[in-house]
Amino acid sequence: MLNDYFYNNIGINSISIISTLIKNNKQLELSKVFLIMPIISHKELLNYLSNQKTIVNSLDNLIVNKNRCFINFNKRFYQSIVQTINTIQYLNDVEIIKLEKSNIILLKEINYDKKMGKRAEKIYKASKNISNILNESNEKLYLNLRVEL
Repeated sequence: MLNDYFYNNIGINSISIISTLIKNNKQLELSKVFLIMPIISHKELLNYLSNQKTIVNSLDNLIVNKNRCFINFNKRFYQSIVQTINTIQYLNDVEIIKLEKSNIILLKEINYDKKMGKRAEKIYKASKNISNILNESNEKLYLNLRVEL
């Protein structure tokens, strides 16, 4: 668990949120932002989504093709809630994002730089597919990902 804390830190979460916002017209519902970290925290799923040959058009197809990547999604969701809240608060405090009603809006783009590392590069490459996944309705996302609320 401690290794996960350092591996999936506020920097990685910031990169994942910002890169997904960039691909999603700089805006995303807050409830959908909470699904980003559980997606990128699964190594096999991140590798698949970051592959340039991978094009994900719907969550349904992704779950069918990569069902083992979603077995413990609910657990990953709950493990990442606090860190996602902290990341949102940090990004808001440094004026990179703003909260408006139930949406997060990107104010400043931060683009990938090689100095960020290979994991950040994978997240940037996967962000288009993550954005496509999050285009579903909240109800469908949470139901299909089997998040227990």
